[in-house]
Parts: sequence; structure tokens; C-alpha cells
Amino acid sequence: MRGRIGRLLAVTLFSITLLTVPTTAHALDQVPYIDLTPKGGESRAVAVASDGVVLGNIGSAPESSVWRAPEYTAQSLGPLGPHAEAVNNAGDAVGCTANGTGLYWHDGTITYIERPGRTTCLYAINDAGQIAGASATPTGGEQAFLWEDGRFTDLGAPADRASAPIAINNRGQILGRTFGTTASVPMRAFVWEDGTLTDLGSLGGPQTIPTALAEDGSVGGTSSVDATTAHPFRWAGGTMTDLLAGTGVTDPKATVAALNARGDVVGTVSDRPVLWHDGKMSFLADAGEATAVNADGVVTGVVRAGETPTVFRWRDGGLVLLRNPPGTTYCYATGITADGRVVGNVSIGEVNHAVVWL
Repeated sequence: MRGRIGRLLAVTLFSITLLTVPTTAHALDQVPYIDLTPKGGESRAVAVASDGVVLGNIGSAPESSVWRAPEYTAQSLGPLGPHAEAVNNAGDAVGCTANGTGLYWHDGTITYIERPGRTTCLYAINDAGQIAGASATPTGGEQAFLWEDGRFTDLGAPADRASAPIAINNRGQILGRTFGTTASVPMRAFVWEDGTLTDLGSLGGPQTIPTALAEDGSVGGTSSVDATTAHPFRWAGGTMTDLLAGTGVTDPKATVAALNARGDVVGTVSDRPVLWHDGKMSFLADAGEATAVNADGVVTGVVRAGETPTVFRWRDGGLVLLRNPPGTTYCYATGITADGRVVGNVSIGEVNHAVVWL
């Protein structure tokens, strides 16, 4: 059953205060880390659940696996292959096969989720086992759906648009995007809940690109303020807030990576990791990006200083650098758990390693 389409267009112009930080040499944290890579092999972390379950791939011809805290012993998921997409706190994972069949891994069993004659992929799963995915349509577009208890519910979209999901939270709210089949049709963001699809509006321009959904239903992303300029935003309760308003900062590449239910938003502005909290925008380091934040406001990302980037953890106003495994040439923070463990990837030579910093 298609949900009815609502539209909320309220936009706030409240001023955000900019807080700057001095150029600082940050301390190197000597906390231990766990390399999830089998000896002589390679691995990649794709996603992490808040309780510490890691989803990723092992091997050069990747096989999907989950690692569970605290031992982090790999458990193979079999044919999910390199197309694993998301994991929940129970260790259930979703993705798709190379030829376009949805895969749901639960308690050691693979369920193939497909619609006859239509390629299908599963992109997100919550702790209740509700799954958000998308299938091809006969006209060549995509249709987002909720899969629950063996049943498909199409989320709906305007008649001239395709749709795809990005995330689902534990309230069953689905964040997604609608888009046209040509570049001339701008992307829009929506939240679907209980049969209702709500267009989130924009900051005044034609396009809104969603990137993150919090447990309270708030959304982060970027939205155009006119035909050529986009700003990062937080949407909550029907109102979209421009996160650069009043800061004096202009950056066409500013992004939002993640947010939480207490109102913290993290991302990148002017090639620097940034945190928005309580109406204030704070730069966390002089170069890099913020990529994730947990429910308590602990932030992770990457500081780029010198030739080799370093993963960081920011907590209660203090930033520490997490030491790289020897030989690291590149690193990226994929996510952060409820208790502050950081999950990411590093390159050692030409080989990728999934790593958990404890």
C-alpha cells in the first residue's frame, strides 16, 4: 500500500554561533586497537552497530563477515559477498547478491528477498528486524520499500520520481531520497513513517540531499539555498535549520556525516572536522573530517596533518589521536559505538585492514 505524501517546508533562519579553535598539537592516545584482518589477508569494515557489532569483508575476493565485541572473532555470512550494506545490534545483516537479489542474514540463515523480475537490494536494518530496501521498476527507476515479517510495503513517491532508502531507525522511520531519471530533476529528501511519506523541503533552493537519520527522527544533510549554493542542515519536527546561518562561513563542499537524538551534528566545513551543538559550530581540528557521533556526543573522524592521516576521538572538549598500526598510509573512521570504541579502516602498503580502537 502506498503511503500518502505530506510536505513540511518550514525553514529556520536562526543564527549559529561559530567557535574557533587554536592550532594545536594533539596528544597521541596509546589505547590498544584490534586488527580484524586474518594473518596474510585483508579486511574492510563496512558498518558498525551501536553495541559494537562490525560488518565487513574478508579477503581479496571478499566474503562478508560480522565481528562481535569483545572477542571480535569473525563469523562468515556466506554469499553476501562484497555487497553487505548494514548490520544491527543482534548481528543481523542485509545486502544483495551481485545479480540483484536481496539477502537477509539472521541466526546463521540466509533469506533471499526478491520480487519476481525486479532486481532488489537491502540497504538498512533496525534492531526489530525491519528492513529498508529498493527494487527496480518496470520503467527503469527504483522504488523504496519496507520489508517486515515477509511482507513488502512500497513507500511511495511522486509520480515522476524514483525513490531509494538511506537509513531506518528503531522507531521504524525510514530516511530516503526521491530523484528523477535525468540530472535536470533535483533530488529531494523524505522521511516515511506509518504509511506517510513526508518531503523535508529545502533551504530555499531546488535540491535536498539527505545523509543521516537519528533515533528521534531528526535528519542531517545538505540543501540548496538557491540555484547554485548548498548548506548543511538539520531537520527536526518539521523544521529545517541552516547550519551555516550566522557563522560567516561559506563552503560549497560542506557536508553532514552523522547526528544523534540530543541534537549533535558532525561533518566537514572548509576541510575541517566540525561539530554543531546547542546552536554553536565548533571546529575540532585544523584539517580533516568528522564522520560519526554516538548518542552521548563522542565524535570520531580523521585529522589530516602531515603525510599520514590519523583517526581521532573527541570527547567532552578534548581531542586525542588514535595511533595507527605500523606502516599505515591511509585511514578512515567508519563509525563509533555507544561506549566510544572507534571502528575504521587503514591501508598498510596496498592492503586494507579493518581496525577497532578500544
